[in-house]
Amino acid sequence: MALGRGALGGGGGGVYPRGGGGAGRSATCGKTFEFEGGEPAGQGGAFRRLGATKVAVFTVVNAVGAIVDRDGTVVRGHLDRATGTRGPLVAGVEARIGRGEPLTHLRGNTTLTVVATNRQLERRPLAQLGRQVHASMARAIHPFHALGDGDVLYTVSTREADDPSVDVTTLGVVASELAWDAVLSCFDPH
Repeated sequence: MALGRGALGGGGGGVYPRGGGGAGRSATCGKTFEFEGGEPAGQGGAFRRLGATKVAVFTVVNAVGAIVDRDGTVVRGHLDRATGTRGPLVAGVEARIGRGEPLTHLRGNTTLTVVATNRQLERRPLAQLGRQVHASMARAIHPFHALGDGDVLYTVSTREADDPSVDVTTLGVVASELAWDAVLSCFDPH
């Protein structure tokens, strides 16, 4: 309990650190082919304002899967340390099967995500927003929701903005893109 109080007291107000600090300290990704291809990941976040509606996505990526950019390129994980290259998921799986190599996956991974908005939403639309965003994260993490993962997403609303100009589906589209931005911001690309 003292460690938790110390962490809370040491945090800066209004700042969400990205990368390997905080909850992302020991997070890794891209371990589909056991730990040998894994690389450091971390925590990331992204924010957008749509008129009176605000939406933010925060995530801690500690995934079996690798992180993929919007061009479909693996940018973190599935690393071949001998060549320094990162490979796509399906090609790597097929190559291993072709060589008769086992595919054993590490357990104890999870990607934790929070979608927060100020938009007034009742329980059902808030839950649907969460499903829409969580399903979209499979674009950014390959594979996502694997058996060795415990991926979870929470959706919360402060209910401060009554903004009918932004419907739930549109909010979900924007939040889904923010989720991808948050995943991509969880490590230092340099």
